[in-house]
Amino acid sequence: MPLFRRRRATESTSAEQTARREVEALTASRRVIVDAYEVERRRIQRDLHDGTQQYLVAAAMKLGEAQLSPAVAADPALAALLGEAKGAVQAGLDALRVTVRGIHPQVLGDLGLEAAVRDAAVASPSDVRVVCPHRLPDMPEGVLAAAYFFTAEALTNAAKHAPGAPVTVLLAADAALTVSVVDAGPGGARLVKGHGLAGMRERLAAFGGSLELAAPPGGPTQVVARIPLLLAHGEPGVVVGAP
Repeated sequence: MPLFRRRRATESTSAEQTARREVEALTASRRVIVDAYEVERRRIQRDLHDGTQQYLVAAAMKLGEAQLSPAVAADPALAALLGEAKGAVQAGLDALRVTVRGIHPQVLGDLGLEAAVRDAAVASPSDVRVVCPHRLPDMPEGVLAAAYFFTAEALTNAAKHAPGAPVTVLLAADAALTVSVVDAGPGGARLVKGHGLAGMRERLAAFGGSLELAAPPGGPTQVVARIPLLLAHGEPGVVVGAP
């Protein structure tokens, strides 16, 4: 091979290696960001479960013991007051448990994104259809969480602004994970800075993701998230041969 061709081949290989290292470094840094979100989310979940929740459980037990006191049995007004207090503590405990489960649903880690989204669809007051044409590849936990909470936010907005309208959720992955949520409502939705989907767009942008909204008057409303898979070099982005 002539010298200049060898030189050009060497330069081309060197440039490709440099570009690959830069992509790997960018992917690693973005993965650190999403991992940091998950570390903080799990810390909050743990603190609520092991701290606040346990205090409320102890308070409910103490109130239950107090209700068994002879003095309380002899005082109907006090018995009623303790009953109301115990009911309020139990309601707070139930609400806290819902919040703790919502911070990071167990099904997301156990069964994956599709199963978690289907659970969210069942829990939604809207008529939600989930479409996932192909099995999703393994993804970092932070990517799964970002996709799940985007979907949950979009379903909440659909139920609020298009009550009764059917909703379709599409999950698909190629170079990135795409989550599309479409409702057959009246349209006209917009992103409001610092709220709901606008806040989610900012969080997605922090690690290279994007969010788009299309809501013409008369509908339908479509909100789409494109989330980088943040796979390391050599990790597959598609599941070959999967149904």
